[in-house]
Amino acid sequence: LVPILGKRSGWEEGWDKRKECRGMDYDWVSVYGSDKTSTFEVLPNCASYIQVKLKRITDGGDHDVAICEVVGTGLWDEKSQTVVWMSESDVDGLDALDSSTALYTGQLRVEGII
Repeated sequence: LVPILGKRSGWEEGWDKRKECRGMDYDWVSVYGSDKTSTFEVLPNCASYIQVKLKRITDGGDHDVAICEVVGTGLWDEKSQTVVWMSESDVDGLDALDSSTALYTGQLRVEGII
């Protein structure tokens, strides 16, 4: 999925990340946001989820930089097939993700994926 999700912009004309994922049997699913009223689509079974609110976009030279506020963090719940959004007290007890539990850019480069 890295070439689909990470190498091309979702804003690129004629490029649809949902459609490309579906072509590889990775369908997106609709979930409620951390506010329990908004909905959006995600890939199921990810290591974690971060819901953000766009604050502004600024010029980053050869790319745009999005400044966002984190409004929710969550984990995939296999039983209910949705994201379970956590409170700050839930997050405090969790171990940080590392290269044994999540993909990182450095690892992808070492393995020649990007």
